[in-house]
Amino acid sequence: MKNTMKAGALLLAGMLALSACGSSDEPAEASDGETVSSPSPTATLAVGQEQYTADELLAALEAVNAAQGGTGVISDDATLRQYLDEQSLPEGITITPATCEGIASFANFFGDVEQANIASVRLGSDQKLTLVSHPEASALDTLMEDNETGLSECAEFEMGDDEFTAAGTTERRDVSTEAPTTQAFTLTMTAEGTTLSGLKVSAASGTTNVVVTDSDAADPEEASAQAAELIDAVLAELEK
Repeated sequence: MKNTMKAGALLLAGMLALSACGSSDEPAEASDGETVSSPSPTATLAVGQEQYTADELLAALEAVNAAQGGTGVISDDATLRQYLDEQSLPEGITITPATCEGIASFANFFGDVEQANIASVRLGSDQKLTLVSHPEASALDTLMEDNETGLSECAEFEMGDDEFTAAGTTERRDVSTEAPTTQAFTLTMTAEGTTLSGLKVSAASGTTNVVVTDSDAADPEEASAQAAELIDAVLAELEK
């Protein structure tokens, strides 16, 4: 029973970790050399030329939420910031290799958000749409580099302690949105014979990162398509 409970905690931590990484400003290379980041067909997209205010982010999310039926739970800047500050891996849990902590924990949730404006909406129990708008586009550079390093080095990793270990894998996915750069990956956690897969799709446009996470992506193709639609919807709202 103890191991079963710990397995559940580790699996949950792994799924929550889908929000730990940002997006890349350069096309990512898959293991076979195929480009998986998707350049936008709209090269002059106006989203993110300047930092959006917290109210502007909320307005965009409220519009998308209304279009989705209006049942989503919206978190404003203060609420989301407090939530992020409270998140951590279960006590005593470590990541191997250590460089994978950015993928397998909340250590680098959306990079440095101290000067950013943030907001999110949870659509159902599994899907979350988050907006992070920085003062300058350059603020995303470190986050982009860290994310690329994580995806390159953490195709396989382990999360656990001296008594129990869960296995994790990440896999890039090819997802297209209207943003200049889009990056996506699935994160799969396996423990005690149970496997859970989640999806993260991140779109970068100027100063702004638009991220959809889905902690129950049993069908990655369908989940990816839904995420792309949500991202394009919020980009359209931000561009108005």
